[in-house]
Amino acid sequence: MLVIGISGQTGAGKSTLANMLSKRGLGENVEVDAIGHDLLNQPAVQQMLVNTFGDEIMVEGAICRKTLGRCAFANDEATQALNNIMHPAMINEVKHIIEQARLAGTTSIIINAALLFSMGLDNFCNRLIYVRANPELRLLRLVDYRQWTIDSARERLYAQDELPENSNIIVVDNNGSELDLAETANNISAMLLTRIGESSPLTGRHPYTEVEIAEGESLVFSTPDPEIPAGFIKFLSTVFSPLEEVAAVYLFDTSKAGDTSGNLVIGIEPTRTLAGLEVDRLSFLVLEGVEEYIHDREVLDFMVIDNDELRQIVLSVSPEVRLVR
Repeated sequence: MLVIGISGQTGAGKSTLANMLSKRGLGENVEVDAIGHDLLNQPAVQQMLVNTFGDEIMVEGAICRKTLGRCAFANDEATQALNNIMHPAMINEVKHIIEQARLAGTTSIIINAALLFSMGLDNFCNRLIYVRANPELRLLRLVDYRQWTIDSARERLYAQDELPENSNIIVVDNNGSELDLAETANNISAMLLTRIGESSPLTGRHPYTEVEIAEGESLVFSTPDPEIPAGFIKFLSTVFSPLEEVAAVYLFDTSKAGDTSGNLVIGIEPTRTLAGLEVDRLSFLVLEGVEEYIHDREVLDFMVIDNDELRQIVLSVSPEVRLVR
C-alpha cells in the first residue's frame, strides 16, 4: 500500500494539496490535527490533561481548546507536557488507521500532519511531500482564509516541521494561485498513481529514475541493445509531438565504465527548464507504450538533454524519434 505523508509550513497549503491529491485518486486524506481534536473527547485523555493543566481546561464536561492552548503554549515545558500526552495517542491512532486501510485492501492513503517528521509519522510513509511558501504569502493566507489576527498568525508562522535533509522528499513551492497548485497536484498524482497499479507488470520500476551524471563519473552511451521495437518509437512520437515543452526525444543505453549491463534511457531535450515533477509526469505518459512494447528491459530511466555536448553524444547513438509539429 502506498502511504503518502504530507507536511509543510503553516499556511503553505499542505491541507489544500492533500485534499487535491485525495480527489485525484490517492486515497483518504487523514488529517492528524483532526485526530488530536477527536482524542480530546476521550475520558482517559481528558483526565491526563486535567492532571497536568488543571480543572480550568474543562468547561461543561468538555476540554476547552482555547483554555488548553493558553496553558499548554505558555512555555516550552508546558508545550512538551502536552505533546507527551497527545502525540503517543495520535501516533497509535494513525497506525491503527493505516493498518485498517491495509486490511481493507486500500491501495493508497494520505497522512497529513503539521508535525509529520517531529512525531515520527514519516516512518510509516513510503512517499513524502513537503509544502512551503514565502512568509509574506503564508501570513496573508492565515489572516484571509483562517480568519486569524495578524499577531496570532505571526506567532504561528514558524511553528512547523523543518524540511529534513532527504533527497527523496517531493518539495512543493506553493507561491502561486490555487490553479497552479492544482496543476502540481496533477503532476504528483500522475507520478504516484503509477506505483499503485496492481495490474501493471512494471509497478516495481516506478517512479522512474532521472539519470544524473556526477562530476568525474564516466558514463558510456550506446545504441539500444536489443533493438527498440518500431512501434514504441512511433508511440513516443505520438505522445511527445503535441507537447511544446519537448524539443526532441532520444532513446539510448547507458552504463557505467566497466559495467556490462545497460539501462534503457529516454532522453528529453526541453524547450525550457523542466521542474523535477514535470519530468516525472512525462515518464507517466509513456507507461502504456512501455507495457505494450518493452518487455525485456529491467530499467527504464529518463535524462534531460540540456547541453549541446550531451545532445551530440545521444544523437550519434539514438534511433530517430520524429516529432511531428
